[in-house]
Amino acid sequence: MEAKIIANLDGLKELTRKYPEASQQARKGRITQALLLLERAVKLFTPVGAGPIHLRDTIFPKVQISGVAVSGILGSPAKYGEAVEMGTNPHFPPVKPIQHWVERKLGIVGKDSKSVAFLIARAISKRGTKGAEMFEKGFDENEAEVIRILEAIPMDIVKQVNA
Repeated sequence: MEAKIIANLDGLKELTRKYPEASQQARKGRITQALLLLERAVKLFTPVGAGPIHLRDTIFPKVQISGVAVSGILGSPAKYGEAVEMGTNPHFPPVKPIQHWVERKLGIVGKDSKSVAFLIARAISKRGTKGAEMFEKGFDENEAEVIRILEAIPMDIVKQVNA
């Protein structure tokens, strides 16, 4: 999922042309602030699995600077992150990870855990999985605050220049 934010940044182009370093510093600071807010929100909506590393532990923000451009990304390198976010079409998943989940989350062990895991896998093969939509929900819940944070960039530049 890629979210685009429409914010009123009147004067930013002119301020960036006049004060490129102050502009870059202000944009980096505000984008970082917005990403940290979104990271916290997304993690609250992220389901916790049964493994030693949870998907929510892999979600992180990254600010990128390329020339005068400053952008931010919030994501996860976990291969299954997209499937958790968006859900999956029907497919027959591997039973072993599901069995591990059954043992850890449901407390069912031995042969019973394998039987339950197989039943879950069979259900997924018929229905797929529903997405948690943690990034979408986290963004939707905080969009107005993110816009408020980003719209402060021009004023931050002016404050730096006048300091």
